[in-house]
Amino acid sequence: MDSTDTLFITGATGQLGAFVLAELLGRMSTEGFEGPILCARRASSSMDQVHMVEDFLELEREALAKAQNVKWLHCDLSDAHHTKNAIDEYCTKENLPQPSTIIHAAATINVSPSAAKGTSNEQLTDEMLLLAEMLGVQHFTHISSIAVMGGSVSLGEEEVIGPEHFHPNRSDAFLSNYALGKIASELRVWAAQAAGLSISIVRPGVILGMGPKANAPQELWARILDGKLPLTTDGSTGVVDVRDVASLVVKAHTHKVEGPLVAVAENVPFYELVDGMGAAIGARRKIKRLNANPWLERMRFLGFLSHVPVVGRFFTPQMRIMLFSRVKYDGASGGAIHPYRPLDQTLNDFGSFLQKAWK
Repeated sequence: MDSTDTLFITGATGQLGAFVLAELLGRMSTEGFEGPILCARRASSSMDQVHMVEDFLELEREALAKAQNVKWLHCDLSDAHHTKNAIDEYCTKENLPQPSTIIHAAATINVSPSAAKGTSNEQLTDEMLLLAEMLGVQHFTHISSIAVMGGSVSLGEEEVIGPEHFHPNRSDAFLSNYALGKIASELRVWAAQAAGLSISIVRPGVILGMGPKANAPQELWARILDGKLPLTTDGSTGVVDVRDVASLVVKAHTHKVEGPLVAVAENVPFYELVDGMGAAIGARRKIKRLNANPWLERMRFLGFLSHVPVVGRFFTPQMRIMLFSRVKYDGASGGAIHPYRPLDQTLNDFGSFLQKAWK
């Protein structure tokens, strides 16, 4: 990819997208992108996340938001034709070449099994792929998730899965609406590749970062700090530093690495993760721990309650999987592109920053 071409990025006002923007500007681990960076933005979008990233990286205020080659474009990403018209008008007005590559980092991130089916991830990806087709872009980078991957062992057993474990035909009964949306989105991207589009796909684990307290990516930090996390379990998940994901995304995009690249630095039990986050952010409340033995079988026995209003969501198969899965994710494919920070460093860096920022 020529670093003087125009690049179009979605999600630049979100947690990951703001760090991707910092990476593109050469503020972290790679050389800066010299061409115009066209950042999609809703008229109602706050710039608070971008400004917090500037503070975290100890940059001057507006160093990212008003960098010389950063151009903010107000548009409706749910309509590719509207977005294309907005790009045409802006590029003509500013005498800029049209985007030749796209980084699609915008997403709905509610992973709760009870999240509504109205997730926009699939629709949004469809529209961005249509935009890529209309623009005739040379490359498209898609941020997927480890939620699209699945193993074959029984719940509670350990298994290591890698990039090849993409199983879109798994039963809907065992998948959250978030996972279903992400699977459908990635299928769309693979279909576009089959039709001739050059792609990169990155599948991050649980992204640990920082941002405004009210924003969805910081819900776990906020609940731990405020003493509102009722319990944790001995299930586990794969985690990764947002800075490492951003660096990996930019490198994969620049070098057109197809992937899929799994971005997981460490696999950690939930109770260890929560304890580490609590210590890093200065929370003192001890959180109750539920072990798979005996609680997994108890929740299975009470599965008939899944159809009861209000409380039913706590007894679904998806909830049991979320709480007690011990699947481990092989992040070597991502680590080959960019090295990961240790989990302790990630937690300490972000926890200490948020202690001050959220006062």
